[in-house]
Amino acid sequence: MSLKIRSKKINSSPVLEITGEITGENVGKITSKLEGLRKGDSQKVVVDLSKTTFIDSHGLGVFVYIWRLLGEQNRELIFLNPQGFIRNMFNGTNLDKIFKVVDSEEAI
Repeated sequence: MSLKIRSKKINSSPVLEITGEITGENVGKITSKLEGLRKGDSQKVVVDLSKTTFIDSHGLGVFVYIWRLLGEQNRELIFLNPQGFIRNMFNGTNLDKIFKVVDSEEAI
């Protein structure tokens, strides 16, 4: 499945909606988009994973990297509604204990 990335806003927070699979082959596109959002001034950066079907270690590494950089600025990286495999990957790697993961836009 090809990767589609769409930018939107929820309230005043920038959201990166990712559809498809996040792999080493396409993680550069996501990194670039997240770097752009990181350079903004929003307190929260949201990654909507509701339509993401797969993530490999490269994708997880980028999320940890951006999470750390935002944390150094006292800002949040929030993951919205990860499904099935993605949620299991967060749980299995214990990233659910460090990442803020929410199930609805209202929880942001």
